[in-house]
Amino acid sequence: MRVALLFPNNLFTSPYLKYYESVLKKGNIDYDLYIWDRHGVNEKGCIAYTNKVKTSIPLFKSLDFIKFRRFLMNHLRKTEYNRIIVFSGQLGILMSDFLINNFPNKYILDIRDYSQVMSYFKSRFEKVIQNSYFVCVSSNGFKEWLPQNANYILGHNIDIALVSKSLDNFPFRDANLENETLKIDTIGQIKDFNSDARFIDQLKNDKRFKMEFIGFGPALNDLKIKSTSEKINNISFYGLYKKEEEPLLLKNTDIINILISRTEHNKGATLLSNRLYLSALYNIPCIVNSDTEQSRIIEKYNFGIIVDNYEELPNKLVAYKENFCKESFLNNCYTFLADVKKDYSLFEQKLTNFLIDK
Repeated sequence: MRVALLFPNNLFTSPYLKYYESVLKKGNIDYDLYIWDRHGVNEKGCIAYTNKVKTSIPLFKSLDFIKFRRFLMNHLRKTEYNRIIVFSGQLGILMSDFLINNFPNKYILDIRDYSQVMSYFKSRFEKVIQNSYFVCVSSNGFKEWLPQNANYILGHNIDIALVSKSLDNFPFRDANLENETLKIDTIGQIKDFNSDARFIDQLKNDKRFKMEFIGFGPALNDLKIKSTSEKINNISFYGLYKKEEEPLLLKNTDIINILISRTEHNKGATLLSNRLYLSALYNIPCIVNSDTEQSRIIEKYNFGIIVDNYEELPNKLVAYKENFCKESFLNNCYTFLADVKKDYSLFEQKLTNFLIDK
């Protein structure tokens, strides 16, 4: 048995690849991991196609994907594989003819976000899903826009080892909201200027709050310009960090900002952010938009704040602080993490079945 994993980005962008690698290693199954090195980073344990992406022009992006397909096809034809695991709906569409003709019911699709490519090639997308063994999704909300009557399995966007460690050493910290000034942090990719700017507008120069943006992304520079031009005195920017630094960086955080723009372009209402898991892992309440998959999680487990309008932020934050119950909050974080671990066990069993079925 030999498996090919096809991933259209750098390894450091994906905490969930470990899901698959751990199951493959546990079953002593040989595998090759093919990646697209978009950042010029020399990563171990993979076969890399190196092509730094420097454009947002659709035509050029499409040409880059076609070059990546050519790279994959050259390797896939040289080696005999029994199973294929494809990451992203875009790559599934690009490889659809090869997958359907050569590996019907012997490949998995792993979908972590929405792309308009799925709408442009709707028929091809539906076919590649229908001919898969199963489709792993990072949010059950995706079922709102994915084809109906397919075999979907939930695969959370978090390293399960972190979840197990958190449950074994719970709680991570003595959660409280006793500081006079609430420190509200946005961590990870800084890419949603519209939402982050609206968030800043509601809290800027308010002594009750301090904001920090930890990470890097396409919206970061514009947010810095906004901060400087508007003379905002309660905001700071940390910049790039390593994944293992997250616990330390969030040590003094009171609230994690997970507010996102909800558009047809990104299907933002159906996403589950990595920050949602950080909130539960490190026992830090979060803020989410109403009428989203994230708000359904918070409604069920109650470890954060739900806002209908950004204008509500100051009052809702203050009210949450005044009514905060540490014991209830910690119990809710634990329950959520325990359910994530159960979901992982189901995913692991489904993946194992995929690998051993003839």
